[in-house]
Amino acid sequence: MSDRLNSVTRALEALQLFDGARHSLSVTELADLLGCSTSTAQRTIATLTEQHFLRRDDETRTYRLGASVLHLARAWRSTASLASIARPVLERLAASTQLNTTFAVPDHAHMRVVLSLDGIEGPLRDYPMTSELFPAHAGAISKAYYAQLPHALRARFIGDRPMARFTAETKTDPQQLEEEFLTIRARGYCHSQGEYDTNVSALAAPVWMGKEPLGAIALSSRSTLIVEQPLVDALLAATGELGRMLTREG
Repeated sequence: MSDRLNSVTRALEALQLFDGARHSLSVTELADLLGCSTSTAQRTIATLTEQHFLRRDDETRTYRLGASVLHLARAWRSTASLASIARPVLERLAASTQLNTTFAVPDHAHMRVVLSLDGIEGPLRDYPMTSELFPAHAGAISKAYYAQLPHALRARFIGDRPMARFTAETKTDPQQLEEEFLTIRARGYCHSQGEYDTNVSALAAPVWMGKEPLGAIALSSRSTLIVEQPLVDALLAATGELGRMLTREG
């Protein structure tokens, strides 16, 4: 039984080695990273490949994540697990700031709301915000996330497609947007006023999962937000806490 548990643990550790910076692994690299023999690494890879958690690239003789990982990711999202993890963090942030608090993750050229909690003003809209889509080029919650992407990747979502002007404050010029993204990236958060909804002001910051941006949390109000350091600190504390909860460090 101990050997079987060790094998399961090793297989899970192998899958966790793949991230935004590491897309493929050879048998030798896996053995080095796991601290095991090449033969043990080969058996681990064979099992994961057989179950479609890994797939072999015959050209490079390396292994990448397979279809079974995607199946699990979709199942995890459909059970609202991400919302349940984020809820305590957002509840504390909403209580301390009394503002509307929203957590969203990327969905191609949009941010999709995972969870949104009302502040003291009540709801921003007359319908639930869950699953609401925000365009990549407008609003703090979108810009806080997309600013963290490399320029080449960001350009796939912004600039290569028509961009709607939702209000007089919506920027649609690619060069202006790129300059703003660089400023947001350097600052670590984004403040917007009436870019997507005319009367809504928002402050947002990215949520990091290790070294990769996962999504963003926004504080919103129908009044003009006064961006002072205590408010920024509260937001960054929440994004940091959620990021730690979503990594192995948490």
